[in-house]
Amino acid sequence: MPMLRALVVDDEQLARDDLVWMLDREPDIAVIDQASSAADALRLLTGEADDAPFDVVFLDIRMPGLTGLDLARTIGHFERTPAIVFVTAFDTPASDAFELGVIDYLRKPVAADRLGRAVQRVVASRTVSAESNDMAPARLAVATRAGRQLLLAPVDITHFEASGDYVRVHTVGGSHLVRDTMSRLTDAWSKFGFVRIHRSFSVRMSAVDEVRSSPNGRSVIVGEIELPVSRRYARDLTSRLSGTSDED
Repeated sequence: MPMLRALVVDDEQLARDDLVWMLDREPDIAVIDQASSAADALRLLTGEADDAPFDVVFLDIRMPGLTGLDLARTIGHFERTPAIVFVTAFDTPASDAFELGVIDYLRKPVAADRLGRAVQRVVASRTVSAESNDMAPARLAVATRAGRQLLLAPVDITHFEASGDYVRVHTVGGSHLVRDTMSRLTDAWSKFGFVRIHRSFSVRMSAVDEVRSSPNGRSVIVGEIELPVSRRYARDLTSRLSGTSDED
């Protein structure tokens, strides 16, 4: 199961800092971002800022303007819904949490062991979801200019690239456009070794020839192409390079 990408949403800086500090010590958390308001969180979750989406949102309830409950209801309408963990100093009706499908409810100040149990609940929920929805085909159908349809195996594809409402599927010999989303393709093809490295790119790990570091950040080399690695996904990439193997 891939490591989790977490978003911490709280209007109080100290509360965010404490939670980020504890989450950074959780082995199942790969990426941590934060937002000081529900509106800022919504921009991150919908991809207006760099490198969405997230697997879990640790969400304060009482915030000025758009509240945590409002944001949770909005998240419920997403095509790809992250898990939600409420983190608050106040009581909230159990019916609200049940209605919104909240994974857990943490009271401030949050204890590290209690946070760890919440993370494990998220891991368990994502594992069940992945197993029940593991419907990625062994081939990806793409149309050619000649009007024919090619069936590409995972080993044929080097990386995916976001292209507006489409995804460009890159192979050693060229590329093809498919009507899909980066999030769905990456999730569906993760069992074949495809990993998100940037908002705009997912790469098959066994196709990576080199990882480069520079003052401007990291990148990976696939054949003769250099692809950027965003800061948000760098930790997950490092973990996979050091300890995981491709499933091709």
